[in-house]
Amino acid sequence: MDKIRIVVADDHHILLDGLRALLQKQKDIEILGLFDNGKKLFDALENLNPQVALIDINMPEMDGQTLTRNIRQAYPGIAIIVLSMYDDATHIMNLIEAGASGYLLKNITDRELLEAIRSVAAGKLYFSPEVSEKITAYALQQQKKQEQHEEPKLTDRELEILKLIAQEYSNARIAETLFISERTVETHRKNMLRKTNNKTMVGLLRYALENHML
Repeated sequence: MDKIRIVVADDHHILLDGLRALLQKQKDIEILGLFDNGKKLFDALENLNPQVALIDINMPEMDGQTLTRNIRQAYPGIAIIVLSMYDDATHIMNLIEAGASGYLLKNITDRELLEAIRSVAAGKLYFSPEVSEKITAYALQQQKKQEQHEEPKLTDRELEILKLIAQEYSNARIAETLFISERTVETHRKNMLRKTNNKTMVGLLRYALENHML
């Protein structure tokens, strides 16, 4: 059986010793190197052929985000797992965008760490449950922001009425031209003001010109 070849970088020697003890017990995992900073690990990759890099974020000389990005560019076949105490969305998303295949918090169990290593070695992604929750919350927040910033869409009928308003048609004349009631015209006017967040028709017309609706 081929073993999963792994390298580890963390500037806490106690953690490195603990990881060494855990990984050495696994028949399907081979430790190729343990490093106390990101630059040492990256420089060693030229002579190693790991499948997985298990790294911290806060490290001297080369931090985890820079290391992740550099590994992804130079050695795209290496899967990267971040093992960190940071559980905020900013750190998590920065590392995922840099190319991490997994993100674990340092409060995980040995079993979960081993499961993560085996998963990313098989080409999958792996995130701690707490991390997955943060990713989901972040995605929903971004979607909400995007929806809020989307330009309001006016219906074809509203655009028809808007063009007639721009030609200084009265409600009565618009109603007569489009074969609809004045009340319907007024409803459309109110809807357009609400959708574009304007309080007056002058503001609405300015908005329409700026957004090439007329």
